Parts: sequence; C-alpha cells; structure tokens
Amino acid sequence: MCGLAGRFHPDVLPPAPEWCARADALLAHRGPDGQGAYRDAHCELVHRRLALIDLSPTGHQPMPNEDESVYVVFNGEIYNHRALRAELESRGHVFRGTSDTEVLVHLYEEVGERMVERLRGIFAFAVYDRARRRLLLARDRFGVKPLFYAEHRGQWVFGSEIKAITALPGFQPELDRQACYDFLGLGYVPEPATGFANVAALAPGTIMVIDHQGARRTSFHTVQARPDASWTIGGCVEEVSTALLDAVGSQSVADVPVAALLSGGIDSSLVVAARQRATGGATTTFNVRFPDRSHDETPRAHAVAAHYGTRHITVDLPEGALRADAILDLLRHFDQPFADTSLIPTYWIARAVREQGIICTLSGDGGDEGFGGYPLFWRANSLMRLTRLPAWTTRAAAAVGDRFTPWTQNWGRQVSKAAALADAGRRDAAVLMAGLSNYLSESQKQELVPAAAREGLEPVYRLYDDQHPNGVSDLEQLSRRLTESQFAVSLPSQMLRKVDMMSMRAGIEVRVPLLDEHVVDLGLTLPHALKTDGRKGKQVLRALAARWLPTDVARSGKRGFSIPLDVMAPPELHTALGDLLLGPDARTGACVDAAVVRAWLQGFRRAGGGDHTGTLSREGLYRRLVSLLALELWLRDYRLEW
Repeated sequence: MCGLAGRFHPDVLPPAPEWCARADALLAHRGPDGQGAYRDAHCELVHRRLALIDLSPTGHQPMPNEDESVYVVFNGEIYNHRALRAELESRGHVFRGTSDTEVLVHLYEEVGERMVERLRGIFAFAVYDRARRRLLLARDRFGVKPLFYAEHRGQWVFGSEIKAITALPGFQPELDRQACYDFLGLGYVPEPATGFANVAALAPGTIMVIDHQGARRTSFHTVQARPDASWTIGGCVEEVSTALLDAVGSQSVADVPVAALLSGGIDSSLVVAARQRATGGATTTFNVRFPDRSHDETPRAHAVAAHYGTRHITVDLPEGALRADAILDLLRHFDQPFADTSLIPTYWIARAVREQGIICTLSGDGGDEGFGGYPLFWRANSLMRLTRLPAWTTRAAAAVGDRFTPWTQNWGRQVSKAAALADAGRRDAAVLMAGLSNYLSESQKQELVPAAAREGLEPVYRLYDDQHPNGVSDLEQLSRRLTESQFAVSLPSQMLRKVDMMSMRAGIEVRVPLLDEHVVDLGLTLPHALKTDGRKGKQVLRALAARWLPTDVARSGKRGFSIPLDVMAPPELHTALGDLLLGPDARTGACVDAAVVRAWLQGFRRAGGGDHTGTLSREGLYRRLVSLLALELWLRDYRLEW
C-alpha cells in the first residue's frame, strides 16, 4: 500500500458520502495496482496499492486480523517482516497472505502501540481498533514516509498527501503565515508545520492515539548525536560497510525487480556497489544527463556502472519537461510551498524507471545528513580562523574578491562574502552565529546552542561571556557540535518530501539504505574529525569509496542535484514568472516588494544569457524566484489570502 487516507470519530462519524471516492482519485498515482476501502460507524479507510510484496489480489483491501476487529492501511516497507511473521506465527497468529502489511495487524494485537519499536523500515500507517474505538497513527523514525492530519468538527482526517484532507466537504484551509515566512527563509516548510494553520504533519518517530479521551502524541524515537572519540577511520569504515551491506541486502527484497538511481555521486555509487556485493545479482541503474556541465555527473555514473556491470540507462529530459506549464504542474503537486528545483529531474528519472517496467529502486539519499556532507556545518571553523587574522588581511581579501567577481562564476563573490563576514564576526561573533543557527528549530537551539548564545534578539545570538569575550571558542564548539549532530539538525523535510512526492507521482517506490536505522546510528556516533577535515565532508564514506569505487568517483567533490533552470528553461517561463509574481492579482505582493521581485526577474534573464548577477549567485537567484513562485501558486490554488 502506498497511498492512504481516512476519517475517524470515536462517537459517530459525520456523513461525507463523496469523500471516499474523491480521496481515492486524488491518491491514485501513489498506487496504480489496486484500491480498497472500509467503513463503519466510526471509521472510514481508503488506500491505493503499489504491489511490491505479495502480488495476490487480497492485498488490495484494508488489511484485517482474523476476526476483523483490527484494520490497517499502510504506506512503506517493513524490512524485518519475515522475522516478525515467524515470531507471530509461533504465538498462534494465522496469516492469510505473505505481505508485510498483514504483519502490522497481528503485531498490534500482540503488543499494541509498542509495535513501532519492533519495526525496521519506512512506514506511515493507521491502525483502527474497532473494539476499543481507537485510531493509531504512526510514522517511521526519520520521516521517510509522509502522514498528515487535521481535526475538523470533532472528526480526525488523515492522509499520505494533504489534498486528501482538503477534499473533505466543509473543510476550509487556513493560512499559517509563520510557516510561510519560514519557507521564504529556508526554501521549505519545517515540519510539523505545513503552511496550513489547520493541517499538521505527524512528526518523524511519533505515534498518535485518538479515542474518547482525545488525542495524544508520543515519540518512540529521538535522533541524538553521540560522538565517540574512540572511533578510528579504519574501524569505522569496516562497521559502516557491514551496516550498508546489510541495509542494501534487506531493502533489495521484493517480489519485483529492484533497480538503483545512480547520480554519479559518492552516496548513490556506494549504494550500487553495496547492492552488487550484497546480492551478486544484475542491477539496472539510472541517471539524468544535464546539458550544463557544472551539474552533469553522467561520466561518473557510467564509470560506476561499468565497474559493477550494471545495465545502465541515461535519461535525457524529454522535450516539454521544462515548459512553463510542466514546471508549474510539478510545483502544484506538493500541496504546500516547495522550492527545490531538483524535483524536476527526480520526477523524470522516476517516470523513466516506471516506463522500463520497474516500480522499486534504491537511492543514495541521506548520506550527506548522516555523515557530514554539507559544508554549511563545518565552514564556520574556516571563518573562525579568518577572524583571528589581522583586519587588513580580510579587507584586502574582500577587495580582491570584489575585483574578480565580474570575471568569475562564484569564486570572487564567495571570497568577498567570506572576508566581509569574518570582518564583521571579529567585532561581533553573533554575525557568524546567525548564519549557522537561524534555521534551527527551537528545540534544536536548546539542544545545540549554548545558553550564553541564546541571549539577545532573534535570530542573532550573542556569544559573549566572561570566559570567552570574543565568542570565538563558543563558535568553534558550536561548529563541531553542529557537524557531529548534522543528521539531527539537517535531515531536510524537503529532501524526503521531494523523493516521496515525485517518485509516487510516477508510481514507483524509492528505498533509502543510507537512512537505515543501523547506518544512521553509526553516523550519529562519528566525532567531528571523522565527518570533515575542514575542506571536504563525509570522511568515512570517502574512505569506503576509495575501496569500492573508481578513483575519479571516490575523489569527486560534492555536487547537488538541482537543475540549471536559468540555462535550460524556455523564454515562456520568464513570461509566466512575470505574470504570476508581478501581475495585479499576485498574492505574494503582500509580503515581498515588487521592486525586489522585478530586479530578481531581470537578473534571472541575464543569468540565462551567461551574464552574472552582482551579489547573488546563479542558484541563489533562481531559488529565490522558485520559492516565491511556489508560494504564489499554493496561495492561489487554495484561495488563501495573505
């Protein structure tokens, strides 16, 4: 089952005769292999199925236990379902089929809501306990699978996608302005916010139980860094390789062929290598080719495919993939503001996989988060060193950067900004702190930022104290703690949301071995020194890559999966942007000055022609525009006024 929705009321479920069919139609793309529904006086369940395990027709219905007192609808995969099945059968439970879904109802019978502690996998599910008039909602430890909910006139409505909730008759979406401000600053809406004031995301590693006593949420898993200074690079590489082989092996089990997405980067290449080593079977691999060389990793993908003898398919974006209407359609599919342009290649590679008759793939998502791949977290140490230099050196560096900015793509701009930031940070370390900490949630700030750093006004954090009057030592400590805790603070909901929404739109399941519980646990024990040397991240994965991958791939730098939109998009996109963002009915005009938007649009046109855009990088410019575009489309689609 890969798409679910439902309604529940512990007393009497209000009538909504058209909702079931409407929710089913809206989620059909998530499960083209079957559909099913269940209803009684208290609960209505809807699901769509993508058949990966147990291909029998019985798997199309909401799954009951033996006496039909418990029902479940489920999205995801339980990788230890066979071991759980054997244990449950030994305790007298009788199974009708071989699916992992059926394990859930029997496990609930056995241990109740504690069942989530026994599950290894990616999941979002709802268990309806008829006898107790109780609903249990659960989401996996890292939030790989989505689950949203809302309370409406005493009933609870939930779904894999928000569109199934807003389809409920009488439901009026309400605007959450703070979530929108967060979106404009971050590029995504941080969970549990959704952009709607009356719709929430169930937090990762959380269950919610609803009955006559109300609703209560309980966390069953908390992500917390536990750096172990005794780790050596050699010992850690051995442990990670064992854990990755185990994760890939367990996630390669299905009743259909399992392929792999091979971007050419280290993470996806290691997953392909582990797949070959763990299973020994033939693998079909896919990558997307970009016309912009700075974004294209096709040669590296080919090198890994040749090294491991995969059947490799390179996907070129089809004609029309970057038409304005196609881009707008993908942005609208998210049901909430979303601005990561890598959604475009993600969708088209998922669609190419489906066209090959494959409906299950492995990907390398999660490696940056678990093993220290994002420079944002460890560049603070370099900035800290700059603050210790004489002031004239940083001023001279800024002047050099300014001079070379017109003739370099990003180098001059980056030098100028780093020097200016270091110069400002010398006077007030809060300037440096703001760049690291203003994206953290309040609970993450409490956990990671020293108390002395939280004084003063948001979002600038003062680091002065009696011991370190210039704040430098605190900044170094914070940088290290952030790097060690990178998974906890940086596993971005937009990355997981993008993978789920775009893959399921194409009707395929993407599994993420680097987000396996055991692999992540290892990443959370790594100290700062085994995550970065200050110039490159993912030291442990790079060491493993040196053993498993071709040399050029193992030594490659980090590249994102974002699309060079300014180069590849047709002129009609510029027209659409202007009409939507500067037209008289532009809803974002209430929160962003039109003169600023006009300057961004002019810069976007120049960047597409090869010119540079002053203080903004190419990606910085079009990310601003895509963020504003996504917000504008969402406000219009849901008739929300600022």
